[in-house]
Amino acid sequence: MELTFIVPVYNVETFLEECLDSIYRVENIEYEVILVNDGSTDRSLDILKKYKEKYPEITKIIDKKNGGLSSARNAGIRDAKGEYLSFIDSDDIIDSKGFEEFFKEGQKLDLDIMVGNMRYFSTEKIGEPLFRSQEIKDFTVGKGTKFFLTLFQGTKCFREEVVDDVYRRDFICENKLYFHDNLIHEDSYFTPMVYLKAKRVKYIDIAFYYYRQRSGSIMSVVTDKSINSLEKICYMLLNEYSKTDDYGREALSKLLPSFYKVVVYRYINSNKNYKEKLKNYRTIFKDVKGIKNRNFEEVLVYITPKLSNLLRKLMRKDIGNTQKIPNF
Repeated sequence: MELTFIVPVYNVETFLEECLDSIYRVENIEYEVILVNDGSTDRSLDILKKYKEKYPEITKIIDKKNGGLSSARNAGIRDAKGEYLSFIDSDDIIDSKGFEEFFKEGQKLDLDIMVGNMRYFSTEKIGEPLFRSQEIKDFTVGKGTKFFLTLFQGTKCFREEVVDDVYRRDFICENKLYFHDNLIHEDSYFTPMVYLKAKRVKYIDIAFYYYRQRSGSIMSVVTDKSINSLEKICYMLLNEYSKTDDYGREALSKLLPSFYKVVVYRYINSNKNYKEKLKNYRTIFKDVKGIKNRNFEEVLVYITPKLSNLLRKLMRKDIGNTQKIPNF
């Protein structure tokens, strides 16, 4: 078995068939599809059963109590038989031909992680592939830590979503790189961790994944739990700082201040007491030697976060408590 698609499903009856049709159109790959019903209360499970009847040889349904996205993905990993794993969100779609081309190219290179690309789409329009720097496009097969650092050599090149990447199952299981329960930003932890552990990574310039933008999704509203999850992730990744190599440390020195400043901004914009969060930010900034990055905004947050927050508002780039729909 070459590949396992893992599709967590929770109350997405409106979009589910479009998602599954795009997956089952994939040809020329020996694959299975694990559909994880995470306690849906709408018609989602009935739809899954219909696809199980239509494709009985390659489809497995896991019907479980609601445990969240991480729990659903981990259930799929535990049952997977494919050499590689692909995680597809059940309200998104893939370009089946593009995925085939992407997978075959990565398979030839014997990668731990095949890094792909995506585009946003809605009922009204489809966006262009997301920006990837020339440094990423030119990156030959190499260590995950070096790839991780290269992501920061271009603007907005670090992306944490797992859905446009494919992972070797043995690499995930041997390193116990499962998704962390009780985190909302599970990809924000998982993706840096796989880069820190991988030996063979490469970007393949095919935007096969279509990431649906809709109001009311899990990412539309930023809650206290969301902010707390991001803060927890910062400390979990900080724990890896002394364990990794020079590439990994430099990458984390760029990532962690950028993550934790979001915590500070959201406290300020919620009119909460941000002093403790600022103290934490300054500690993390010093621990990872953030000053070496010469990032003006992150230094300004260190000195006077309210001024930095004001400048963001004037530029209409403020970080509040609503997840903004990307412009595309």
